[in-house]
Amino acid sequence: MTLTEIEKKLKETADTIEQAVGDISANKATRQEVLDLIEERTKSDREMLEAAKTDIEKLNTGIGEMKEATDSLQTQLRTLGKARMTNLLDTRNNYRGYFSSPQEAKAFALLVMAASTAGISKLSDRHDKAKKSLDDMGIEPYWLDAGGHKTMAGSSMTGGGALVVVEQIPSIIMLLEQYGKFRANAQVMPMGAGQTLQPKTDSLLTVYCPGEGGAITAVDPKVDTVSLLPKTLCALTCYSMELEDDSLVALGEMLAGLFARSFAYYEDLCGFLGDGTSTYFGFTGIKGALLSVDATIANIKSLAVGSGDTYAELALVDFEKVAGIVPVMAEDENLKWYVHKYFFWTIMVSLALAAGSGTATEILTGQALRQKTYLGYPVEFSQVMPKATGVSQICALLANLRQGAMLGVRGGIEFASSSERYFEKGVIGVRGRDRIAINAHGVGNTTDAGPICGLITAAT
Repeated sequence: MTLTEIEKKLKETADTIEQAVGDISANKATRQEVLDLIEERTKSDREMLEAAKTDIEKLNTGIGEMKEATDSLQTQLRTLGKARMTNLLDTRNNYRGYFSSPQEAKAFALLVMAASTAGISKLSDRHDKAKKSLDDMGIEPYWLDAGGHKTMAGSSMTGGGALVVVEQIPSIIMLLEQYGKFRANAQVMPMGAGQTLQPKTDSLLTVYCPGEGGAITAVDPKVDTVSLLPKTLCALTCYSMELEDDSLVALGEMLAGLFARSFAYYEDLCGFLGDGTSTYFGFTGIKGALLSVDATIANIKSLAVGSGDTYAELALVDFEKVAGIVPVMAEDENLKWYVHKYFFWTIMVSLALAAGSGTATEILTGQALRQKTYLGYPVEFSQVMPKATGVSQICALLANLRQGAMLGVRGGIEFASSSERYFEKGVIGVRGRDRIAINAHGVGNTTDAGPICGLITAAT
């Protein structure tokens, strides 16, 4: 069974259970029938996962989710070109793409095409046509030359340059937020060119009652700093030169979607699971920061150790312990559960239904309103969180990321393009750069819990 087939089967399980939970409210199924369904489906999935253990390890690192071959991209683009606007229109012929309008999507594609063809004599016709189209739309593009200076498109763009799409940065950021749970919930901090230090204080001042004429001892506030060290993430894709005018909207949609989803996925991967290794580009995210507090997981105050070392041994009381250790300072609208969708429907929902009223009612109400809640807190699905059971595995987070995590950003996404990269295939390469920093500083210590808390399976 391939990784794609495994992922599809797990998604089918989660979707089936979600529908079954809704059937309880509609009196189409009993609670016990749904519990039996969860047990039956998860047993089958466990057997499948055990048989494909090696593939699952690769799946958990996200390798299988991000493969995009050059030839398949070219095929997709040509398919989009033939379909033209059909796949971007609803039944009433209204545009429903990534951008605010089809004109904005077309402008984005034209900017990419104009940058990749500027200064290349054999492609001057294509460049002039793209530039004229931009002029007709009232858009004046700016570029970065090799020295990083803004210039008008011209001979300085030989070899490809970086697009500075000021007007469209908000649209790209919206795409990142749509798919990136870490960016959407963490505190986003603008950065300078180098390391950025952000002050932070968690301590209180000592208060005295000196009485009449008594002395007060001055106490210096304890101020720590959160360090943000930017690193550059890059991605490369391409588009076919054989594009008709009507395909430009589809081209803009595809390029923007690919880059935004890809960068957002890796921001989530590093933000939630980063352990400082090369797999996560040296970033230490929430998982790595929590586990680095102490070698013995029982000593980490921001972690509740589960009732067993497998998901099947977890109990509702384990999730209640997590809610109990979250400090009061983190109790606001930003405190949420972060779990994999499969884990939520097969483990958390199963425990809630077995518990009966209260938690079960909350699940049923949330299912009807499409707002997932658990123990009174909203649930966010982050698909980088683990779905397969494991020993000493942080499987659920209850966190206020606005208080406990920072995502440093350095400008927007930059694009550079070249007509030489895939010369023999007749396609033009486009490279995207996302300069970010990650710091999960709110994981507490061996004395006090922080605004980022979680549930971890037992060590043995």
